[in-house]
Amino acid sequence: TCHQCGALLKFRYNPVSIEEKIMRLRPVTFEHPAEAATQQVDPAESPRPTEEGDAGEQTDADEGEEAEEAEAVPAATRSSLSQQPPQMPVIVPEIVWECQRLDSQGGADDTALWIPAEFDPANGICAFASCNRGDMGQSLTDVVPARLLNKPHLWVTDWEVDVSLPRCDAEGWVYATSFAAFDEAQTAVQVEDAGEEVAAEEQTDERTQDHTVRRRRVIRKRRIDGSDLGWFQELLDCRALNELEDDHAQYEGFLTQFAEEERAAGRGEGEDDEADEWQDDPELRALEDEERRLLAELEAIDDETAQVTAKRRELWSTGTDLEQLIHGTFAEGAFLQHLLGLSRDERQSVGVFAVHASDMLRRLQRYNVANDVFHIWHDGLFGTINGLRLGRLPSKPVEWVEINAALGQAVLLLATIADRANFEFSRNRLVPRGSFSRVVNMYGKEYSLYSDGGMFRRRGFNQAMVLFLECVEDAGRRAMKEEPSLKFPYKVERGKIGGLPISLGNDEQWTRALKYLLTHLKWLLAWISKRY
Repeated sequence: TCHQCGALLKFRYNPVSIEEKIMRLRPVTFEHPAEAATQQVDPAESPRPTEEGDAGEQTDADEGEEAEEAEAVPAATRSSLSQQPPQMPVIVPEIVWECQRLDSQGGADDTALWIPAEFDPANGICAFASCNRGDMGQSLTDVVPARLLNKPHLWVTDWEVDVSLPRCDAEGWVYATSFAAFDEAQTAVQVEDAGEEVAAEEQTDERTQDHTVRRRRVIRKRRIDGSDLGWFQELLDCRALNELEDDHAQYEGFLTQFAEEERAAGRGEGEDDEADEWQDDPELRALEDEERRLLAELEAIDDETAQVTAKRRELWSTGTDLEQLIHGTFAEGAFLQHLLGLSRDERQSVGVFAVHASDMLRRLQRYNVANDVFHIWHDGLFGTINGLRLGRLPSKPVEWVEINAALGQAVLLLATIADRANFEFSRNRLVPRGSFSRVVNMYGKEYSLYSDGGMFRRRGFNQAMVLFLECVEDAGRRAMKEEPSLKFPYKVERGKIGGLPISLGNDEQWTRALKYLLTHLKWLLAWISKRY
């Protein structure tokens, strides 16, 4: 009896149950609880009807109507209905694959961050995929219908992780290099022997950096009453039906195309038969052969005529070209004679200029510009650079303006040497600014390489002198590295040169240390002039 209108419906009995038909369309195994056949549902435990209403729930009024309709059903119909097999409840496992990938910015394996896989329906990649209906999505609500999730009384268990998969860890994850590799790994596991399962378990813990994806299977079981309506609802979500409909449409299209090709082939055979009848006529074949022979002769005559015409034109053109060549040869000979005279004059001029240039080159090679720009000499106990004294003595107190200018010339000389040799100092940097030059250490702090003789700036001035001496030492090491035979007269170490401190203290020692410093710079100047 129809639940909507109360009409009596008759169906032809089919020995194959709808359950068996659906099981052929789905790869999911259904369970039949043994106690479902004997136990009866307790009315107190039956779920309350929701606002939407379930297909299997009835009210008291519906039960009364069904009782009246049952009385109106003929006895033969009731006997046929009683012969149908009893409806058994069935447990359906809802199977969902959860897929994740390794975040490329996660870091090492111990701190790796796994995130849900991006949705890529073309390649079958998603965060969640249903095995029951083939749906894909980024959450469980996308792959499980809402009509099932909104009915908690249908579910027997909660979502559980399947840890029985081959090569899975304690959380049920199976690792691979790509999502396409899961199918290959599943095929390989199916053909493994029992003795190779231990090796497969050992490989599970050896997850290297190549394993960038993983997946696991979560299962939740629900109950259906086993009625035709319940099985029909299961059939609504079956993707195999859609695939069968697509295959049916493709097959129908193939049959239509095949019939059209057969008809076209039949028409072509009729035309070929007519052509064969004309080809069997001997007179027609003789005329065709004579036509082909005459056409070949005509083509040969045309080719010969074209060759004769081309040869005639070539002869006339050759005569004209020969006459022009004679006139051009005399003109070109006169021009070449003129060029020969010019070349002789130019060669003599170039010879004279080459002698002059060679003499100039020899003089320039012996000339050293650096020695004139930075003239280092001495004035008694003082070392001088470009006539500026460097140092102070109690008997000869040199003005600080002259000392600062001399230090600026020394800084400029050392910076020029470094630029000429194309090297940088290891820890410090020079800032040549004339009488106000500075030295920058490795931390970026600047020290003034000038002083006014006051006590407040003496500490910074001494630190600048030490840093400048370190730069001189770096240049000396570079020179000895490129020319091992070069030996400097004074040893530089820890702010001292020749055993004398470069810091301002004792005037006589400081003046002598500055003289040693200028001597060191003069050796560097000689090396750079010879080397570069």
